[in-house]
Amino acid sequence: MNKDRVHLRGSCRGGVERILDLILPRHCIACGLFSGAGNLCPLCSAELPRNLAGCRQCGMQLPLRSDDLCGSCLKKPPPWDSCIAGLVYHFPVDQMVCRFKFNRALACGQILGAELLAAIENSGCTLPEVIVPVPLHRSRQFSRSFNQADMLARQLGRGLKISLKPTLLARCRRTSAQSGLDAAARRKNIRGAFSCRQTAIRHVALVDDVMTTGATLAECSRSLKRAGVATVAVWVAARAAIE
Repeated sequence: MNKDRVHLRGSCRGGVERILDLILPRHCIACGLFSGAGNLCPLCSAELPRNLAGCRQCGMQLPLRSDDLCGSCLKKPPPWDSCIAGLVYHFPVDQMVCRFKFNRALACGQILGAELLAAIENSGCTLPEVIVPVPLHRSRQFSRSFNQADMLARQLGRGLKISLKPTLLARCRRTSAQSGLDAAARRKNIRGAFSCRQTAIRHVALVDDVMTTGATLAECSRSLKRAGVATVAVWVAARAAIE
């Protein structure tokens, strides 16, 4: 009986969505043309800069798919253990990220989350016990009432059937915005900004929208490992090239 009810709800929801698509057809968020039932038209979807050859340690785009690690990770690996980046931070991904983060464009977030989910599923990686979003400081969370990393993490949790632990990692110090700072300034700005209580969880996926220098993710990873986490996988929607 319960299965029948769930199936009926799903059918009704799908029917409502199809009717809405007919009455209010969607437009592609990249080019503005009609996009059918999706938020991207087929052409723009096909042209998304997917990160098909990323360094398995930091996600940086590599020239050849056969390469496993970039030169930087061979010399000095980051404090996390692996990285999956769904997209490269080029147009139109950069605009999607900004619209999602600063304008709460949920359609952009859904695309970013779907691309990251597909990259994770295609990677064949060992899935973690829990997913942890990079947290905001409570004052910033209150003023914005929106954490893009948390939204992405929830989408991944539903898709992969993995529970979230959004309170495992806390931002204990408010910092300046990382944008506009060079790599050294970013590391200094974020140092000591996170805390994590002792935990028996051994494998965590740390989720954020974009990685540039990786300073924030590195600080989060160190906090998690100090608290007892053995393996930290970093999952980001987009990987930016370091200027």
